Amino acid sequence: MLGAMLILMQSIPVAPPPLPTAGPVLPKALSVVSSCDPSDTDIVVCGKIDPDQYRVRPLGPPPNGKPLSPMTAKLGNGTIDGRAKERCVGGFCAPALMGTIKLPF
Repeated sequence: MLGAMLILMQSIPVAPPPLPTAGPVLPKALSVVSSCDPSDTDIVVCGKIDPDQYRVRPLGPPPNGKPLSPMTAKLGNGTIDGRAKERCVGGFCAPALMGTIKLPF
């Protein structure tokens, strides 16, 4: 009888202990303060909110109004050519650098 009860006790599921916290848990911010007023008792960090701050701006036309000319350099017995183009994919256009290596065989 005692053996049967010990076997049954092992099969009863027990809830796992709660996960320990690494430090104090801070409450979630309920609102964002939009004004930046200095205070004598509080530490206030003010910043500029600009969604376009890190966007790449268009370069505009090349200097002197003419594009870069193709460049050619010698590479062993062959040549390497480089030229600038503009490629469009899905309505998004960006500058591209095209390179060609020509080796005789």
